[in-house]
Amino acid sequence: MPRITHLGGVSFTILTCLFLYLFGQAEAKIAAAEAFITITGSQGIVQLFKNTINRKRPYLVMPEVHTFWRKLLKDYSFPSGHTTAGFSLAVILAIHFPAYSIVSYLLATMVGVSRIYTGMHYPSDVLSGAFLGTGFAVLTQVVKKIMI
Repeated sequence: MPRITHLGGVSFTILTCLFLYLFGQAEAKIAAAEAFITITGSQGIVQLFKNTINRKRPYLVMPEVHTFWRKLLKDYSFPSGHTTAGFSLAVILAIHFPAYSIVSYLLATMVGVSRIYTGMHYPSDVLSGAFLGTGFAVLTQVVKKIMI
């Protein structure tokens, strides 16, 4: 779980977009651009919520929670940015590559579960992140259809 959690981090999600854009065929390039827009936009909302709601992370409230890391996060808990990024990427990839949708949703879900398991988030943080990432991906598709 401590390794899976990094699949929703900014490094992995943005590098995935970059890799798909640089080395992918036409559909992969479109998916990469849409995923980048979705991740960037949704992370802006995540930061707005984190800095407005100010919900302390579980390990700060419950000292018995084991986090697996020595260096702990200083920002707030709600919503889960990793889960938001994971679902932002998963939904866009599922739209463009339906054959891989189960894998992409499974990985995004595992990222969310890992955030709870590692003591970084509450279940409601993860559910909110999943809805936010999914919602932003759908919004990206709606805006795309309007603009075309």
